Amino acid sequence: MKVFLPRAFCLCLIFPLFGCRGVTEEQDPGESFDAAGHPTAMPVATLEAFAAVVNGKAISIYEFDRSVLRYEAALEALGLDLAEQGDYRAVVLDQAIDARLIAQEARARGLDVEDHELERALNEGIQARGGRVGFDDWLGANYFSEDEFLQGLENQLLAVKVQEEVLTSVGSVAEHVRVRHILLGTREEAEVVESQLANGADFATLALKYSLDISTRVNGGDLGWFPRGLLTTPELEDVAFELVPGERSGIVETALGFHLVESLGRDEQRHLSPQAAIVFRQAVVDRWLMELRSAAEIERFVP
Repeated sequence: MKVFLPRAFCLCLIFPLFGCRGVTEEQDPGESFDAAGHPTAMPVATLEAFAAVVNGKAISIYEFDRSVLRYEAALEALGLDLAEQGDYRAVVLDQAIDARLIAQEARARGLDVEDHELERALNEGIQARGGRVGFDDWLGANYFSEDEFLQGLENQLLAVKVQEEVLTSVGSVAEHVRVRHILLGTREEAEVVESQLANGADFATLALKYSLDISTRVNGGDLGWFPRGLLTTPELEDVAFELVPGERSGIVETALGFHLVESLGRDEQRHLSPQAAIVFRQAVVDRWLMELRSAAEIERFVP
Protein backbone atom coordinates (compact mmCIF):
# COMPACT_ATOMS: atom_id res chain seq x y z
CA MET A 1 0.00 0.00 0.00
CA LYS A 2 2.82 2.44 0.72
CA VAL A 3 4.63 4.08 -2.15
CA PHE A 4 7.97 5.84 -1.74
CA LEU A 5 8.24 7.96 -4.85
CA PRO A 6 11.74 9.17 -5.80
CA ARG A 7 10.41 12.57 -6.83
CA ALA A 8 12.77 15.52 -7.07
CA PHE A 9 11.95 18.49 -4.84
CA CYS A 10 12.48 20.99 -7.65
CA LEU A 11 9.12 22.62 -8.23
CA CYS A 12 9.78 22.98 -11.94
CA LEU A 13 8.30 19.48 -11.99
CA ILE A 14 9.48 16.84 -14.43
CA PHE A 15 12.84 17.93 -15.74
CA PRO A 16 16.23 18.62 -14.08
CA LEU A 17 17.45 22.14 -13.45
CA PHE A 18 19.18 22.75 -16.75
CA GLY A 19 16.65 20.84 -18.81
CA CYS A 20 13.54 22.47 -17.43
CA ARG A 21 10.52 22.42 -19.71
CA GLY A 22 8.43 24.53 -17.36
CA VAL A 23 7.03 27.90 -18.32
CA THR A 24 8.53 31.11 -17.09
CA GLU A 25 7.21 34.24 -15.43
CA GLU A 26 7.78 36.32 -18.54
CA GLN A 27 6.48 39.69 -19.63
CA ASP A 28 2.91 39.64 -20.79
CA PRO A 29 2.33 39.79 -24.56
CA GLY A 30 2.18 43.37 -25.72
CA GLU A 31 3.79 44.77 -22.57
CA SER A 32 6.47 47.35 -23.30
CA PHE A 33 9.22 48.91 -21.19
CA ASP A 34 11.09 52.20 -21.19
CA ALA A 35 14.88 52.57 -21.23
CA ALA A 36 15.04 52.15 -17.47
CA GLY A 37 13.14 48.88 -17.64
CA HIS A 38 9.88 50.24 -16.20
CA PRO A 39 6.61 49.08 -17.75
CA THR A 40 4.71 51.50 -19.94
CA ALA A 41 1.07 51.30 -20.93
CA MET A 42 0.17 47.86 -22.22
CA PRO A 43 -2.18 47.62 -25.20
CA VAL A 44 -5.18 45.37 -24.81
CA ALA A 45 -4.44 41.89 -26.11
CA THR A 46 -7.05 39.51 -27.42
CA LEU A 47 -7.79 36.29 -25.58
CA GLU A 48 -6.60 34.41 -28.68
CA ALA A 49 -3.06 35.45 -27.71
CA PHE A 50 -3.33 33.75 -24.34
CA ALA A 51 -3.07 30.11 -23.35
CA ALA A 52 -4.02 30.98 -19.77
CA VAL A 53 -4.17 33.86 -17.32
CA VAL A 54 -2.96 33.31 -13.76
CA ASN A 55 -3.86 35.99 -11.22
CA GLY A 56 -4.04 38.52 -14.02
CA LYS A 57 -0.74 37.49 -15.62
CA ALA A 58 -0.85 35.91 -19.05
CA ILE A 59 0.81 32.81 -20.40
CA SER A 60 0.99 33.55 -24.09
CA ILE A 61 0.18 31.09 -26.84
CA TYR A 62 3.74 31.53 -28.09
CA GLU A 63 5.16 30.69 -24.67
CA PHE A 64 2.87 27.68 -24.35
CA ASP A 65 3.65 26.36 -27.83
CA ARG A 66 7.38 26.61 -27.14
CA SER A 67 6.90 24.64 -23.93
CA VAL A 68 4.98 21.96 -25.83
CA LEU A 69 7.85 21.66 -28.31
CA ARG A 70 10.32 21.28 -25.43
CA TYR A 71 8.15 18.66 -23.78
CA GLU A 72 7.90 16.72 -27.04
CA ALA A 73 11.66 16.95 -27.56
CA ALA A 74 12.25 15.58 -24.06
CA LEU A 75 9.85 12.67 -24.57
CA GLU A 76 11.43 11.81 -27.90
CA ALA A 77 14.91 11.95 -26.34
CA LEU A 78 13.68 9.35 -23.85
CA GLY A 79 12.47 7.17 -26.70
CA LEU A 80 8.79 7.63 -25.83
CA ASP A 81 6.06 7.61 -28.46
CA LEU A 82 4.13 10.88 -28.39
CA ALA A 83 1.02 9.10 -29.63
CA GLU A 84 0.98 7.06 -26.42
CA GLN A 85 1.28 10.01 -24.03
CA GLY A 86 -2.38 11.04 -23.94
CA ASP A 87 -3.28 14.72 -23.64
CA TYR A 88 0.21 15.93 -22.84
CA ARG A 89 -0.64 19.48 -23.95
CA ALA A 90 -2.92 19.70 -20.90
CA VAL A 91 -0.04 18.43 -18.76
CA VAL A 92 2.22 21.14 -20.17
CA LEU A 93 -0.39 23.81 -19.51
CA ASP A 94 -0.86 22.64 -15.92
CA GLN A 95 2.90 22.76 -15.42
CA ALA A 96 2.99 26.25 -16.90
CA ILE A 97 0.28 27.41 -14.53
CA ASP A 98 2.03 25.86 -11.53
CA ALA A 99 5.33 27.44 -12.53
CA ARG A 100 3.64 30.83 -12.83
CA LEU A 101 1.97 30.43 -9.42
CA ILE A 102 5.24 29.43 -7.77
CA ALA A 103 7.12 32.38 -9.25
CA GLN A 104 4.37 34.77 -8.16
CA GLU A 105 4.40 33.38 -4.62
CA ALA A 106 8.19 33.60 -4.41
CA ARG A 107 8.14 37.26 -5.38
CA ALA A 108 5.25 37.94 -3.01
CA ARG A 109 7.48 36.61 -0.22
CA GLY A 110 10.22 39.04 -1.23
CA LEU A 111 12.48 36.35 -2.68
CA ASP A 112 14.84 37.17 -5.51
CA VAL A 113 17.73 35.69 -7.45
CA GLU A 114 21.03 37.56 -7.31
CA ASP A 115 23.01 38.09 -10.52
CA HIS A 116 25.90 35.97 -9.24
CA GLU A 117 23.52 33.09 -8.46
CA LEU A 118 22.10 33.16 -11.96
CA GLU A 119 25.56 33.43 -13.52
CA ARG A 120 26.85 30.49 -11.49
CA ALA A 121 23.87 28.33 -12.46
CA LEU A 122 24.28 29.30 -16.12
CA ASN A 123 27.97 28.41 -16.07
CA GLU A 124 27.14 25.05 -14.52
CA GLY A 125 24.68 24.43 -17.33
CA ILE A 126 27.27 25.33 -19.96
CA GLN A 127 29.91 23.11 -18.39
CA ALA A 128 27.44 20.22 -18.09
CA ARG A 129 27.06 20.31 -21.88
CA GLY A 130 30.74 20.34 -22.69
CA GLY A 131 31.22 24.05 -23.18
CA ARG A 132 29.68 26.90 -25.11
CA VAL A 133 29.30 25.09 -28.43
CA GLY A 134 27.60 22.11 -26.89
CA PHE A 135 25.37 24.39 -24.83
CA ASP A 136 24.31 26.40 -27.88
CA ASP A 137 23.52 23.18 -29.71
CA TRP A 138 21.43 22.04 -26.73
CA LEU A 139 19.51 25.32 -26.68
CA GLY A 140 18.59 24.93 -30.35
CA ALA A 141 17.60 21.29 -29.99
CA ASN A 142 15.34 22.20 -27.05
CA TYR A 143 13.71 25.29 -28.56
CA PHE A 144 15.33 27.79 -26.21
CA SER A 145 16.71 31.19 -26.95
CA GLU A 146 19.32 32.12 -24.38
CA ASP A 147 16.98 34.74 -22.92
CA GLU A 148 14.23 32.13 -22.56
CA PHE A 149 16.64 29.76 -20.89
CA LEU A 150 17.86 32.41 -18.46
CA GLN A 151 14.30 33.36 -17.55
CA GLY A 152 13.39 29.74 -16.93
CA LEU A 153 16.57 29.21 -14.94
CA GLU A 154 15.83 32.24 -12.77
CA ASN A 155 12.36 30.92 -12.01
CA GLN A 156 13.72 27.50 -11.10
CA LEU A 157 16.11 29.11 -8.64
CA LEU A 158 13.18 31.09 -7.23
CA ALA A 159 11.21 27.86 -6.93
CA VAL A 160 14.00 26.24 -4.94
CA LYS A 161 14.10 29.23 -2.57
CA VAL A 162 10.37 29.33 -1.94
CA GLN A 163 10.32 25.57 -1.45
CA GLU A 164 13.02 25.90 1.20
CA GLU A 165 10.79 28.39 3.02
CA VAL A 166 7.80 26.08 2.78
CA LEU A 167 9.84 23.24 4.26
CA THR A 168 11.41 25.31 7.04
CA SER A 169 8.97 23.98 9.62
CA VAL A 170 9.43 20.36 8.54
CA GLY A 171 11.85 18.59 10.85
CA SER A 172 13.02 15.03 11.32
CA VAL A 173 9.95 13.93 13.26
CA ALA A 174 6.26 13.86 12.38
CA GLU A 175 2.99 12.38 13.54
CA HIS A 176 2.73 8.72 12.55
CA VAL A 177 -0.06 6.19 12.81
CA ARG A 178 -0.04 2.43 12.57
CA VAL A 179 -3.06 0.64 11.17
CA ARG A 180 -4.03 -2.65 9.63
CA HIS A 181 -6.60 -3.21 6.93
CA ILE A 182 -8.47 -5.82 4.99
CA LEU A 183 -9.06 -5.10 1.30
CA LEU A 184 -12.11 -6.65 -0.37
CA GLY A 185 -13.30 -6.53 -3.96
CA THR A 186 -16.96 -5.70 -3.35
CA ARG A 187 -19.02 -3.93 -0.71
CA GLU A 188 -21.00 -7.13 -0.13
CA GLU A 189 -17.80 -9.02 0.70
CA ALA A 190 -16.72 -6.20 3.00
CA GLU A 191 -20.07 -6.32 4.79
CA VAL A 192 -19.67 -10.07 5.41
CA VAL A 193 -16.18 -9.59 6.89
CA GLU A 194 -17.35 -6.57 8.90
CA SER A 195 -20.09 -8.73 10.41
CA GLN A 196 -17.55 -11.40 11.37
CA LEU A 197 -15.38 -8.77 13.08
CA ALA A 198 -18.42 -7.47 14.96
CA ASN A 199 -19.02 -11.02 16.21
CA GLY A 200 -15.52 -11.26 17.64
CA ALA A 201 -13.48 -12.76 14.77
CA ASP A 202 -9.74 -12.04 14.79
CA PHE A 203 -8.77 -9.20 12.46
CA ALA A 204 -5.37 -10.63 11.48
CA THR A 205 -6.86 -14.04 10.73
CA LEU A 206 -9.52 -12.54 8.46
CA ALA A 207 -6.91 -10.38 6.72
CA LEU A 208 -4.80 -13.43 5.96
CA LYS A 209 -7.86 -15.29 4.66
CA TYR A 210 -9.65 -12.59 2.66
CA SER A 211 -7.52 -9.52 1.98
CA LEU A 212 -6.63 -8.77 -1.63
CA ASP A 213 -3.57 -6.76 -0.54
CA ILE A 214 -0.96 -9.47 -0.96
CA SER A 215 1.82 -7.23 0.38
CA THR A 216 0.21 -6.93 3.85
CA ARG A 217 -2.15 -9.85 4.34
CA VAL A 218 0.63 -12.19 5.50
CA ASN A 219 1.20 -9.70 8.34
CA GLY A 220 -2.46 -9.61 9.26
CA GLY A 221 -3.04 -6.50 7.13
CA ASP A 222 -0.49 -4.42 9.09
CA LEU A 223 0.58 -1.31 7.16
CA GLY A 224 3.20 -0.39 9.76
CA TRP A 225 3.99 3.14 10.91
CA PHE A 226 3.62 5.99 8.41
CA PRO A 227 3.22 9.79 8.35
CA ARG A 228 0.79 11.66 6.16
CA GLY A 229 1.56 11.51 2.45
CA LEU A 230 2.82 7.94 2.15
CA LEU A 231 -0.29 5.95 1.26
CA THR A 232 -1.32 5.71 -2.37
CA THR A 233 -4.98 6.10 -1.38
CA PRO A 234 -5.74 9.42 0.36
CA GLU A 235 -9.19 8.23 1.47
CA LEU A 236 -7.60 5.38 3.39
CA GLU A 237 -4.96 7.67 4.84
CA ASP A 238 -7.58 10.15 6.03
CA VAL A 239 -9.42 7.40 7.88
CA ALA A 240 -6.17 6.07 9.36
CA PHE A 241 -5.43 9.46 10.92
CA GLU A 242 -9.00 9.95 12.16
CA LEU A 243 -9.11 6.70 14.15
CA VAL A 244 -7.94 6.47 17.74
CA PRO A 245 -5.86 3.43 18.75
CA GLY A 246 -8.09 0.39 19.06
CA GLU A 247 -10.88 1.89 16.98
CA ARG A 248 -12.14 0.24 13.80
CA SER A 249 -13.59 2.02 10.77
CA GLY A 250 -16.67 1.24 8.77
CA ILE A 251 -16.29 0.23 5.13
CA VAL A 252 -13.95 2.62 3.30
CA GLU A 253 -14.23 2.74 -0.48
CA THR A 254 -11.16 3.66 -2.57
CA ALA A 255 -10.03 3.08 -6.13
CA LEU A 256 -8.52 -0.21 -4.94
CA GLY A 257 -11.72 -1.61 -3.48
CA PHE A 258 -13.37 -1.73 -0.07
CA HIS A 259 -11.34 -1.57 3.14
CA LEU A 260 -11.88 -2.31 6.79
CA VAL A 261 -9.33 -0.45 8.91
CA GLU A 262 -8.24 -0.81 12.51
CA SER A 263 -5.91 1.58 14.33
CA LEU A 264 -3.00 -0.01 16.17
CA GLY A 265 -1.29 3.11 17.44
CA ARG A 266 -0.39 6.78 17.11
CA ASP A 267 2.94 8.53 17.74
CA GLU A 268 2.96 12.33 17.61
CA GLN A 269 6.75 12.65 17.44
CA ARG A 270 8.13 9.66 15.56
CA HIS A 271 11.35 9.99 13.59
CA LEU A 272 11.00 9.89 9.82
CA SER A 273 12.90 7.20 7.98
CA PRO A 274 15.08 8.54 5.11
CA GLN A 275 12.62 7.33 2.48
CA ALA A 276 9.61 8.54 4.45
CA ALA A 277 11.26 11.94 4.89
CA ILE A 278 11.51 12.38 1.11
CA VAL A 279 7.87 11.49 0.52
CA PHE A 280 6.66 13.44 3.55
CA ARG A 281 8.41 16.62 2.41
CA GLN A 282 7.06 16.18 -1.10
CA ALA A 283 3.56 15.81 0.35
CA VAL A 284 4.03 19.09 2.25
CA VAL A 285 5.06 20.83 -0.96
CA ASP A 286 2.15 19.26 -2.87
CA ARG A 287 -0.36 20.47 -0.28
CA TRP A 288 1.15 23.96 -0.40
CA LEU A 289 0.90 24.02 -4.20
CA MET A 290 -2.71 22.83 -4.01
CA GLU A 291 -3.49 25.73 -1.68
CA LEU A 292 -1.90 28.13 -4.16
CA ARG A 293 -4.09 26.75 -6.93
CA SER A 294 -7.23 26.96 -4.80
CA ALA A 295 -6.60 30.60 -3.93
CA ALA A 296 -5.61 31.65 -7.46
CA GLU A 297 -7.71 33.09 -10.26
CA ILE A 298 -6.92 30.86 -13.23
CA GLU A 299 -8.43 31.03 -16.71
CA ARG A 300 -7.54 28.53 -19.44
CA PHE A 301 -8.00 29.38 -23.12
CA VAL A 302 -6.55 26.35 -24.91
CA PRO A 303 -8.12 22.89 -25.04
